[in-house]
Amino acid sequence: MHILCCWEQGDPKCYTDHLTFLITVPAALFLFLSIFILVCIESVFKRMLRLFSLLIWACLVTMGYLFMFSGGILSPWDQVNDPLFLFCILLSLHRFVVYTMLPFSMRAAIIASAITCLSHTITLSFCLASITELEHLVWQILANVIIFTCGNLAGAYHKQLMDLALKQTYQDTCNCIKSPIKLEFEKHQQERLLLSLLPSHIARVMKAEIIQRLQGPNFGRTESTNNFHNLYVQRHTNVSILYADIVGFTRLASDCSPGELVHMLNELFGKFDQIAKENECMRIKILGDCYYCVSGLPESLPHHARNCVKMGLDMCEAIKKVRDATCVDINMRVGVHSGNVLCGVIGLRKWQYDVWSHDVTLANHMEAGGMPGRVHISSMTLEHLNGSYKVEPGNGQSRDSYLKEHGVVTYLVINPKRHSPLLGVRSRPSLDGGKMRASVRMTRYLESWGAAKPFANLHHRESMTTDNGKINTTVTILYILVFTLMFPFGLQYFIYCCILGLVSCSVFLRINYELKMLVMLVALVIYNVIILQTHASLLDGFSQALYPTDTLDRLVCSVATLNLASFCRDYYCRLDFLWRDKFKRECEEIETMENLNRVLLENVLPAHVAEHFLGRHWKNEDLYHQSYESVCVMFASIPDFKEFYTESDVNKEGLECLRLLNEIIADFDELLSKPKFSGVEKIKTIGSTYMAATGLNVTPGPECTQDDRQYMHIGTLVEFAFALIGKLDVINRHSFNDFRLRIGINHGPVIAGVIGAQKPQYDIWGNSVNVASRMETTGVLGKIQVTEETRRILVSLGYMCSCRGVINVKGKGDLTTYFVHTEMTRSLSQGTMMP
Repeated sequence: MHILCCWEQGDPKCYTDHLTFLITVPAALFLFLSIFILVCIESVFKRMLRLFSLLIWACLVTMGYLFMFSGGILSPWDQVNDPLFLFCILLSLHRFVVYTMLPFSMRAAIIASAITCLSHTITLSFCLASITELEHLVWQILANVIIFTCGNLAGAYHKQLMDLALKQTYQDTCNCIKSPIKLEFEKHQQERLLLSLLPSHIARVMKAEIIQRLQGPNFGRTESTNNFHNLYVQRHTNVSILYADIVGFTRLASDCSPGELVHMLNELFGKFDQIAKENECMRIKILGDCYYCVSGLPESLPHHARNCVKMGLDMCEAIKKVRDATCVDINMRVGVHSGNVLCGVIGLRKWQYDVWSHDVTLANHMEAGGMPGRVHISSMTLEHLNGSYKVEPGNGQSRDSYLKEHGVVTYLVINPKRHSPLLGVRSRPSLDGGKMRASVRMTRYLESWGAAKPFANLHHRESMTTDNGKINTTVTILYILVFTLMFPFGLQYFIYCCILGLVSCSVFLRINYELKMLVMLVALVIYNVIILQTHASLLDGFSQALYPTDTLDRLVCSVATLNLASFCRDYYCRLDFLWRDKFKRECEEIETMENLNRVLLENVLPAHVAEHFLGRHWKNEDLYHQSYESVCVMFASIPDFKEFYTESDVNKEGLECLRLLNEIIADFDELLSKPKFSGVEKIKTIGSTYMAATGLNVTPGPECTQDDRQYMHIGTLVEFAFALIGKLDVINRHSFNDFRLRIGINHGPVIAGVIGAQKPQYDIWGNSVNVASRMETTGVLGKIQVTEETRRILVSLGYMCSCRGVINVKGKGDLTTYFVHTEMTRSLSQGTMMP
């Protein structure tokens, strides 16, 4: 403004006096403009960021000194209140004026401030020492030092808070960017897990049920007034059912290690899953070494019978290749029947998609009455083939009593790709059958199939906290010192103190913008009132002349700058709040998805196995398998249900019969929630048979030396069997039925593992499992049948058993079995030792 006045007056001397200003300012502006253009180029900006910051800082310092020495008379307060020094240099804040744009670190900002303040103090001390009274100069320099210190402390404190806030904002922003990706991933995982359990048409309904379970305690009951559990079963007509069993696998499995068995089953059934997909079949379940699937689900297919027959032939061909390559005597027996099914999920735990109907039972017997290496079909399936395959009489009635009783006419499909004897002689791989176990040869050959591992794509939050600390009271104390020291020495230090007071107000991050602006405006008004009215008599002529033109401008400029900075800061704080709020909601949704995934996973696997797959240490190239020395296995069936189940219009073609079975299985599942049965693990349901085990959730290793402690899980499973009997009695009273359980229990070593990549399934294998199944099938209604070894353990635990006698068990010969008394008596002592 002063130069403009000189230009209007045409005074040449005025231009000469301000020559430094006329040269420095345009040069600095040109430099700033050049830097601004270069900053717009991202590659240059990243490489020369620090250089640009140093150049801008050096220009500001240079301009400050040029103005100080070219402004006429030099005074101790020169440039102390200049915006370049006060806001840019002395406070060392990024948020005020120019330093908002300078990406200095805290250390660099402190060093720059220290250099500027020390150079200013030393320069004024030397220049004014000869022309100013020493005593006054010392106090004025001291006042400058206090002003500088207050500014630096306030700036450093504010910068620290802002750095923390910006880092938190950056972290929140990154989290908000990552959370939708993670949410999408969790949703994808949830969909994949759910669809690996259930078809999509049932999965959508049950997904809503799971979310309702996570949000409230009333899971499993409908909102209506009835007391029935939800039933997720639908009827489908015109489908074909395929049952396939690996002949000779039981003998092979007895020679396998746990890892070899699980790996072999995963490769075999993984190959079968691939064949099923190619032939538009849906795998339903794996029962030991039995595999069954359906074509025509969930959508009807016109060629469902042809699909199942083609799949059966492909399975036989795959097993033939294994047999030829490894010299292992195994084969495939396949049975196919066409008809109608009820399909869906029953129970509350370990959901497995299953099918029920008389046609399913018939398909099972078609497999049992079949021949190794051949596809055995019924006359109903033959009608649906429409001449697609040539057949020959199957004579299934001679090999299965069920087929004979029901007069089922069967056929064997002639494989169109059947090789001649000459073509059947193939070159064997270089596997020395005499020196290598059959299981090893099988495992090595099956590795070439490369079946996917279960949960191979399963992968796995961070808490946000903001701690802004307390306001440093040192700055306030130094403000008071400024007032007490500087009051006698003129108006300029009142201005500095007022500006520092305004700055101290602006550093509060948790005060909103409107309140800060109001406080600063009130402070400005009060200051002006004091200067103009209440204490005007204390000012000398120089101060009175200076106030209306210079001081008021500086105060108003300071307030405007601080308000602008506060507005920007408030804007980003609000934006950060919105980011955090969005992130919080997404985290909650992610948590729901993660819990949903966990519920789904634990509905496929036992909890301890689910933790293995959810753990960060798990490697997806490994198959899960575990060997146990002592596991107690139970099969509990309701044989009367087969007679109870009928398909007629009255019971909606069997749907109402399944509703009752669903109630029975669901009530059995509810018993698992009791603390005393926490060690019982439901394995699966097979029709109306309930399979469970204990001893799977303990860490394998050296067993406890105390026998009663070692075998407590056997007593737990027997207690669970008693509870099942009692629960079924309650259901009988309410449904006016007379169902009775037939239970078989056995204990011993088993192998547990997870197989099947597309539909992962947890299962247990071993001779102990087979014997427990035989104990059930050869048992008596209302009785719990056990083997000799299990009886000895139960007696030691205080249970009473009675000998049934010697019975013939398929595949095991003659065995002596026992019945556990349902009215058990406990020994009052700690239990007798085993005989």
